[in-house]
Amino acid sequence: MRGGVRWLLACLAVLMGTTSVPARVPPPWLELSARLERAHVPACPKEWAQGFELHWRDGALSGRLAQLSLDLGCSRSGNQGAEGERDALSLLLTLPPVDFVIEQLVLHLPQGELSGPARLRRDDTGMHIDWQTGSGELTLLLAPWKGGWRWHGTLPGPLLLPLLTGPVPMKGEWQPGQDLYLSATTALPAPLSGTLRLQGRLGPGEQGWQWHPDSRLTVAGLSWQRGRLSGITLRPASALPLNGIGRWTLTWQDGRWQQQRLPGAQLELSLTDHQHGELALRLSPGVKVSGHWQRNGGLALQLPEQSLPLAAVASWLHGWLALPELEVGGGELRLSVRAGNLLDASQPVALDLALSDGELGAGGVLAQGVTGQLGLHWRRGRLALSPGSGLTIGELNTGVPVTNMHAALDWREGALWLSGLTGRVLEGRLALSPMKLSAHTRGELHLQDISLAKLLSLAAVPGLTGDGGLHGRLPFVFDGRFSVENGRLWGRDGWISYQAGDALLASAEDNLSLGLTLGMLEDLRYRRLEAELAMTPDGQAVIVSRLRGQAPVSGRMHPVNFNYRHEENLLQLLESLRFAGQLSERLPARLQGGSNE
Repeated sequence: MRGGVRWLLACLAVLMGTTSVPARVPPPWLELSARLERAHVPACPKEWAQGFELHWRDGALSGRLAQLSLDLGCSRSGNQGAEGERDALSLLLTLPPVDFVIEQLVLHLPQGELSGPARLRRDDTGMHIDWQTGSGELTLLLAPWKGGWRWHGTLPGPLLLPLLTGPVPMKGEWQPGQDLYLSATTALPAPLSGTLRLQGRLGPGEQGWQWHPDSRLTVAGLSWQRGRLSGITLRPASALPLNGIGRWTLTWQDGRWQQQRLPGAQLELSLTDHQHGELALRLSPGVKVSGHWQRNGGLALQLPEQSLPLAAVASWLHGWLALPELEVGGGELRLSVRAGNLLDASQPVALDLALSDGELGAGGVLAQGVTGQLGLHWRRGRLALSPGSGLTIGELNTGVPVTNMHAALDWREGALWLSGLTGRVLEGRLALSPMKLSAHTRGELHLQDISLAKLLSLAAVPGLTGDGGLHGRLPFVFDGRFSVENGRLWGRDGWISYQAGDALLASAEDNLSLGLTLGMLEDLRYRRLEAELAMTPDGQAVIVSRLRGQAPVSGRMHPVNFNYRHEENLLQLLESLRFAGQLSERLPARLQGGSNE
């Protein structure tokens, strides 16, 4: 190729009459042309030129190429040493320092190929290239450097990443027999916000140039809608071909969605081709989900149903959410995700969760037989829950056993709501009014047909029995602890009996008022029972009771109004009831040589 260009220049010199006399400028009226039909570099099959012409017209020298193909990745020729390296670059080094119009310029880069009409000029600084490619406008300065090349300029964004639309400033260097280095910095396109930085390293392999594992694509902070991820890094898991087919690792340090902090994670991406692949998201050492992705006019994602240990998921959630401390004794969480196009906000993202065989404890309260369904749908920046989302608890032991609990869940006002909870307690029913689930919330507990006999049996006061149905309304506040204000209990048509012990009866012999009270309590039949209840966050409760009915006085039934004020720490009472229940379960095993402790 070099010899052909020199011959073409010599022909032009002869035509201009400058071979035997000192150089002079030909007259403007003279027109001269020289043409080389085709030339190529044997050592670099992708380097060749076609339709090479030089013209002297109107007092100026210009060049034209029908087609020029350059290969920056060709580093070795059939020759040896520096001469062989120079031959591999002969197409560029032998072009005269004049402007060229190139109808079709093809530049073979290690990471792809660019083609299109161009203007090319060589001067003392190197080779200047300006041309329109199918991916956008490119400007580049190529400078010989230590037998290789250095370059800087701007490349069309899609050449680096499909999501980039504008020009990207970049630079790089390469020496024959060594790795190629390139770097680029650009802003991410809307609706994303952030700065993308590429530090690439390419090395020769059996199949050509490969991405070295040291290559990095980083984004210090990426913002999208109301979310942000920080410390994002994408790197090849091993040496990969230039087309990127293989396994990549994406990590981020932390993030935020609105006011909620998000934890860091690691995403392993496997590219079967540029349209399909698999992924594995590792949220923590014990929590990993996997699935596959597909590009078909967008980015589809599917995580098929898979099981995760509830204890590992709870531990991960507690690491970044302000949740009550839970003791997880067991349970399995099944998860699946479907997204038709993550890049289209109008397309929903569906997350389905199912809990089975859960066992949860908090502050000595144990929930057993916990199951649930939760369907989340994200669309146009809004979250919604599927109908049927809810939770079931087989038994909740607060000291007073609560069974058959069913809760319906809903998402509104940007938060998770308990839109309905019911259960069975003391042969009656309980229900919670709709309430927002948060670290600080208010609600109201409703009681119906609670058995007075069961309630008095839990109190375990010797000689105290009774029967009747109780109803109630207990407004409460939860701020890490429960408190009750203006709670009310009421009932109709029941009875209470208290058979005092010998010591108390003996004291009543000298105390008329006590004797009358004990006499009435032996068979108090009430028509109306009312009680007011208040409890502070530390559990200290005040209960003021009023009973209207009849009781025996001197052997005959008389109308009575009985008022009673009682103070007790209900949290301690419930704790003692839980302890008594646990003791009644463990003692038989201990007495029989069991291992319960």
